[in-house]
Amino acid sequence: MITGNALVVYCAQNTEFPPAELEEFMMTYTKEAYKLRDLLHVKDEWLGTWDVLSHGERKRLQLAVALSAESDVLMVDEPTNHLDQRSQAIVVEALRSYKGVGILVSHDRTLLDALSQHTVMIKAGEVLKYRSKFTLAQQAYDENLSHKKKVLFEKGVSRHDSSMKEKINGAILTGKDKNDGQVLQRTVSKQRQLSENMDKLSKEYATGIKFEGTIAKHNFPIALERSCIKLFESTQLCFPRLSVDVGDKVGISGENGVGKSTFIRYFMETIDFEHDFLYIAQEITDRQAETLFEEVGDLDSEMKGELFTLVQRLGSDAKALLNSTVPSPGEMRKLLIAQGLLKQPSLIILDEPTNHMDLESIVLLESALKEYGGALLFITHDKTFLENLRTKEWRLQKNELERYTVQEIL
Repeated sequence: MITGNALVVYCAQNTEFPPAELEEFMMTYTKEAYKLRDLLHVKDEWLGTWDVLSHGERKRLQLAVALSAESDVLMVDEPTNHLDQRSQAIVVEALRSYKGVGILVSHDRTLLDALSQHTVMIKAGEVLKYRSKFTLAQQAYDENLSHKKKVLFEKGVSRHDSSMKEKINGAILTGKDKNDGQVLQRTVSKQRQLSENMDKLSKEYATGIKFEGTIAKHNFPIALERSCIKLFESTQLCFPRLSVDVGDKVGISGENGVGKSTFIRYFMETIDFEHDFLYIAQEITDRQAETLFEEVGDLDSEMKGELFTLVQRLGSDAKALLNSTVPSPGEMRKLLIAQGLLKQPSLIILDEPTNHMDLESIVLLESALKEYGGALLFITHDKTFLENLRTKEWRLQKNELERYTVQEIL
């Protein structure tokens, strides 16, 4: 709770509706208002056109209105979600100019490291505070967790270790006076407490996915011959000969509207691939979610157990997810990815895989995909995810008025 007379402004994640103060801001001609419009690349003609603006344009307008209030505290919820890297850079510079107290909720590691001075994490119902940017805070958390696990193991509290049971049984068999009962009680209490701590740590460590399937290497390399494809009525996307080999992790980047999803669809329609590949689109429809639940329900107990393990290692409780009446888009995406991985595909294609995912899930997915031995193609605006995962990059960009190109970066 924020107390006192501080002016607090909240900038929501959703951009479905325009801010109430939008018209007033756009009709203000002060030096400060012009500076904000220039900083966020806001155009005068955007007034009254909210319904036809892109998500990135709406977000920039939304932030401009929020910053114009010159509040003491600014709370911003996922400001870079769904934005391309150009729009992300604009948002970062605008937020960096804010002089008050900023509270930022985000799964964007690049944004967090660029702006944050303090980090608050919520882990297993516990609020943890760090006086550092996110990356350093995460390192401190991981080191502390590793130390706790090491200490517990050194105390011999592995669930498979029988030494504690022997101590308890020894206290029972050799009990000679009333003190032995107290010894037994303390021993049992200690064993229970350490076991509970161990269970908690085990759950936090039960992450990451090891791929044990055999990759069909004879399917590689996959080649896409030099060509041009139609994007719009008079616009083409042209690219050189491109190839994907086993083990390649190809990041596909570019601003919104340059044809990334169209290019991926063309790739899938064109390649000659003998075996099924896993493709997960940017958004999951209600019908897809319904079909997914039906297919999971039809799995035998062994396959369902493997699926639940995969979902857990992506940071979620599969049983709770399936029992939920309205699972979040991020949870549905994890279930869909886990279901696809059960088939051990040689090729995985993901369109914006980090959309709707919390930060912990993104890190777990990133780690899992690093272990994957097949070929991976993924579209992303998440700069950190791209840099950590890619072995090469296909960057789509606009070169001429009616032509877009693909540049391969190794």
